Amino acid sequence: MKNYTLFPIISCLLFSIQAPGQTLDTIFANDHQVVSLSFMDPIQNGMTGSSNFAFNFNKEQADNLGLLQAEKDQESNLLVRTTTGDLYSFNLAYREHLPQLHYFINPDQRLANPFQHSSNGTSAQDCIQKTASTKEHFTLFCTQLLHKKSSTRHSKHQKGIRVKLMDQVYHDDHVYMVYELRNRSTVPYDLGQFQLSKVLGTPKRKASYQELPITPLFEFQKPKQIGPSSSVRFVVVYPKFTLNAEEQLLVKVLEAQGSRNITFEINK
Repeated sequence: MKNYTLFPIISCLLFSIQAPGQTLDTIFANDHQVVSLSFMDPIQNGMTGSSNFAFNFNKEQADNLGLLQAEKDQESNLLVRTTTGDLYSFNLAYREHLPQLHYFINPDQRLANPFQHSSNGTSAQDCIQKTASTKEHFTLFCTQLLHKKSSTRHSKHQKGIRVKLMDQVYHDDHVYMVYELRNRSTVPYDLGQFQLSKVLGTPKRKASYQELPITPLFEFQKPKQIGPSSSVRFVVVYPKFTLNAEEQLLVKVLEAQGSRNITFEINK
């Protein structure tokens, strides 16, 4: 509770450097769904103004993802600082039915700092060029990985659908995962959800079970549909992550408008 007492003071300082006319976005949360926030840079600190809102993020390993839940009460706000020193602030409100479950936070949503000289700042054009350069780098490296010969590391099949992890490569501050989806049935497979998560504990012990999705930074040639008797390889790029002794990776593949779903753990 001591952290919350500091929040009004910090908020006043931050809002004093907010650019004139800059409005804050409102993020809605409730107590029976998890709302995720993905930032461009890893989260260093995060704090809510009221204890009825809980914002959780990985404090041991820098990660871009934060999770938000709320109990029905007064509205509040959220303050987040990334490892690059950028500050973000949002209004928080409880809503029974949420308009969305995931928010991609753009760099232009950060608080403007009038004490920062424009020569030291990043212009919109610089951001566009940096994003384009990053995508070009991802595309080039993903292409190389797809042309690389690799054997199956982990796989699982069900109802004629097989999911394979072909390769897992750490490069710079990113993790490249090469997957293969094979459809051995005579019916096309429409891909709905494809998700990689960190898992702690087992579903049998719900009290200690935690499933934390890892938000992709880039997806290369990920299919929307796999035709009958065919297969597709693709690459997904994630922020660099590590696993402790009790954590596992979980791959979840859900069919759109169907029941051919596959879930399997990737052992270390």
